[in-house]
Amino acid sequence: MGYFDGLTAAAFKQDSQGRDLFFIWGKFGKGRVVPTEADGAAVRNYLKNYYICLIVGIVPMIMFAGKALEPRWFLAIGIFMVLALAALVPLFLRTRQWAMADERLTYREAMAASASAHGAVSLWLLVAVSALLVAMGLFVLLGTDATLIGLLCVLFFGACLGVFVWMLFVRRRG
Repeated sequence: MGYFDGLTAAAFKQDSQGRDLFFIWGKFGKGRVVPTEADGAAVRNYLKNYYICLIVGIVPMIMFAGKALEPRWFLAIGIFMVLALAALVPLFLRTRQWAMADERLTYREAMAASASAHGAVSLWLLVAVSALLVAMGLFVLLGTDATLIGLLCVLFFGACLGVFVWMLFVRRRG
């Protein structure tokens, strides 16, 4: 499976009765029982396309944003966040009438589902890219005047690196 399939898998789990459950807000919300396999496939497809659009939308947002911490930067990030949440409204409306699930989704379950849905090659590639971006962030932090950018890169991609390494261990155990 691909990267976006792995992201999508984190929003689903099976309950003790073998039913598929969907958690639109992840561990922060209640789950819904997926009524049919076709509904589950449609929701997975919507989420996958949603994640693709988010990734593609980040590049123009960064180009429009300009220098960090300027008013235009906050405006661009705010608009992007509002659009990202608004894009979930059709999915929310579609799944709102589904029966509520008795079980909750834990962070560990979501990450384990995502880890098993990612391919091993995909996870190793994500580890390598994250490590490279941490190294580049360290270079920016220590070798240039852009210390805030370097620090943010090291922190963000270091966290990503930790998550991807943990997912490799979960995938290996599972």
